[in-house]
Amino acid sequence: MMQFYSINFKKSNLFFKSFTLLAVFLLFSCENEKYDLGNKSQSQKSEFEVKNGRLHFPSKESFAQLYNEYVNLSEDKLNDLLIPLYNKGFLSLRPIVTEKNEEIIFNLYKEKLNLERPRDRTSKNAGEVTTAPTEPPVFDDPLGPVDFIGDDTFAGFLNIDGEIQIGEDIYKYTDVGLFIVDETEYTTLEDYLGSESISSDPFIETELQVRVDVTLLLPENYPTPIGAGKIVYYRPSNYQSNTSSSTYSSPVAGSAVANDPNYYSFLSNLSSCDPKSGLFGNLFGDNDVCIDQYESKRRVKTKAFNYNYFLVYHMGVKCVHQFKGWTGFWRVEATDEIRLVVEAAQFEYDVDKLLGNSEINNNAQIKEFYYEDKKLTYGPNTITVGGAYGFTFTDLNHSSLPQIFQNTGQGLSFEWFGTGLNSLDNLIQNEINSNLNAKKLNEHFYNYAYNEAKSIIQQAQNSSYTPPANRTFGAKFPENGKILIQKSVVDQGLNIGVREKTFDWGAEIRFNAKSSGGGPWKITGGEGSVLARPKNFRVKIIGAARKGTSWHGSKFSVGID
Repeated sequence: MMQFYSINFKKSNLFFKSFTLLAVFLLFSCENEKYDLGNKSQSQKSEFEVKNGRLHFPSKESFAQLYNEYVNLSEDKLNDLLIPLYNKGFLSLRPIVTEKNEEIIFNLYKEKLNLERPRDRTSKNAGEVTTAPTEPPVFDDPLGPVDFIGDDTFAGFLNIDGEIQIGEDIYKYTDVGLFIVDETEYTTLEDYLGSESISSDPFIETELQVRVDVTLLLPENYPTPIGAGKIVYYRPSNYQSNTSSSTYSSPVAGSAVANDPNYYSFLSNLSSCDPKSGLFGNLFGDNDVCIDQYESKRRVKTKAFNYNYFLVYHMGVKCVHQFKGWTGFWRVEATDEIRLVVEAAQFEYDVDKLLGNSEINNNAQIKEFYYEDKKLTYGPNTITVGGAYGFTFTDLNHSSLPQIFQNTGQGLSFEWFGTGLNSLDNLIQNEINSNLNAKKLNEHFYNYAYNEAKSIIQQAQNSSYTPPANRTFGAKFPENGKILIQKSVVDQGLNIGVREKTFDWGAEIRFNAKSSGGGPWKITGGEGSVLARPKNFRVKIIGAARKGTSWHGSKFSVGID
């Protein structure tokens, strides 16, 4: 049976604390245990409930819908969803901690995590003044051990035991992989984990030798029946064979970092770091993290990630400024300025090959551009523009663009057959298999593809046009069944604590691909015959925050010089 932990109050404060917590929960709670996201048609509603301490969704689709809705929303929005669930017996693996709810979270989690209140910390009782503790928290970061689930949104939907229920199946995430079992066979899973000495508690590590034995004996990248066939085990392939670099090379000419002198003010103060993934950070995909803890209670966390949790996947970059409260929990803290700069993010998709297809040769010189919700197609002898420039056009919007071609603000995307440079095509058309080739693609992205895009759009508009810093380049190689993507990102803000960019998630990216005939071979926005997930993630990134006049943060590269 699952064990749920109650809050232990001191007798003298029992009534007031109970009343305070009850008032908070009543403020946010719903009348029934089932939660229905409104303002949608009946067919689109995502309904779920708390069942035996886990979130229970009727189907994978309903969970994916809710995840897709929250993956790009702020932590405040996710917190609004989670807070009422705590009153129903659910405790999140990754609660959203804020200054306002820190004491509530502390009381909910203190028994499970063995937290202790600092000696001079007083509760917020009527007539009392709460004093800041002089003693440090018992734990530097109570949630640190669960870093094998790096996706904050996904971890928010798991319970404190790393579990979620989809239909009749319970998904349990551990530091050796994912276990799936019918809810009626949950005790079988518990017995199996115990017999194999695998920790069932995300906050207690499985012994190293046990982890090694499991990864050697059980295959990766496809579900495997174990435990007399009643349990399914899954561990994704670790596609990231790239090595990180503790030396951040000079930015490529043409990139925002190289061209804007404003960036020098903080770049010169940032040191290159060797990103870490945590003890189990790459178990469920790529998780590259650098932390600049510039004060005892303040830090800047920069990460690049490509997570695969079987139910969902998520790829992107993030920079967050955090403050450590009296509980030891790190929380987002607004700062004077924050910047997320990605000179290069490269990744690939594998799809069906088009061998002997006439489209390979006929379309080799066709280039498509997406900008300002308009589409421009450029061929050897033709040029057409979608937009208000006197041409026949069809308006575009973000919902009609593939996710990987969507950019923050008025970005520019271009989709070509190949890279436009034969010598480079010969090096990378099968895959970007070295740091050197990744660097060459990055240089080509800025020095050639960017300039051609600028020239073509200026020609179409008969005016000046400077492409924005947020750009996406898609190079398609039908004969090899490969699509390569490179992105650049510049995202900054004032008086906020987070900047992040999602490149791909869920099941958004599909390709129309046929192995014979003259059919299309195109990236589509949620439709198509082939679902592909991104792999071979490489990145060159800067994450920085300014507090006062001083900049803090990190810069690092993975798989690209």
